Amino acid sequence: MTAGARYGLLFVGIAGLSLAGVFYRAASAPPIAMVAWRMLIGAAVLLPVTAVTSAMHRRYRIASNDVIWSIVSGTCFCVDLVLWAISLRYTSIASAALFVSTQPIFVAAFSATALGERPSRATLVGIALGIAGIAIVGAVDLRLAGHALVGDVLAVSAALAETAYLLIGRRVRRHVDAPRYALVVYTTCAACCWIALAALRVPASMSGHDMMMALGVALSATVIGHTLVSFSLGHMPAPVVAVSFLAQPLLAAFFAYAILHQSIPWTTAAGGLIALAGIGIVAYANERQPLAAGM
Repeated sequence: MTAGARYGLLFVGIAGLSLAGVFYRAASAPPIAMVAWRMLIGAAVLLPVTAVTSAMHRRYRIASNDVIWSIVSGTCFCVDLVLWAISLRYTSIASAALFVSTQPIFVAAFSATALGERPSRATLVGIALGIAGIAIVGAVDLRLAGHALVGDVLAVSAALAETAYLLIGRRVRRHVDAPRYALVVYTTCAACCWIALAALRVPASMSGHDMMMALGVALSATVIGHTLVSFSLGHMPAPVVAVSFLAQPLLAAFFAYAILHQSIPWTTAAGGLIALAGIGIVAYANERQPLAAGM
């Protein structure tokens, strides 16, 4: 596959992910119920695709260790999706998308603390810019609506879970094809959500409108978005995939404005661009020493 095709598929995946916030905000059902139905639909749609591709890869069995790591990845994915869906109840789509895209900073921090890798000067500059931009957005959210800061914190927490999901995915995708890996992840995520629904006694039934929103987010963000991202993890370094997520806040803000008419204060836009510049520098610096290769 050519480089242009790989990056094109990755962009389509990021665009699909960027629509998630619109579907979540347009629904009134509990966020965890939306995620549960989204992942159930996503796994069901992916099942026949996986059956076909599994026949093509029948000589390549999945090692038990890869299955375990895929389940761990699916659990992290569940935490990521649920926290981010909840964050949209408190903050704007643009802010939530920005804060969840901070995972390259956490990748750099993980590299420095857990692996003892000394961060480069570019990485430190990028982290400083990222933190400065995020501080501006957070300050604006606090001034405009205090509860928006709660959503920002939830989105950052989702970014932590997403970091683990991306890095584990890079490790597993070296040995497992994208459909089988994605099916295990989606099934695990759906199972975690439905168990949580039962444990928390959150109603799973939804209106026809909300079910259509769940179907929309399942097809755009799960079947297209995350599946193409999982595919990309098998052909590109994890930092490259991570830096591509920089387009998600911009696309999410565009979709929120075009579809939901959700405006963005200029101060939030300025802080967001500063943060994205910093995150981009961090991701580029990490690309020279791919963290996932050591996992």
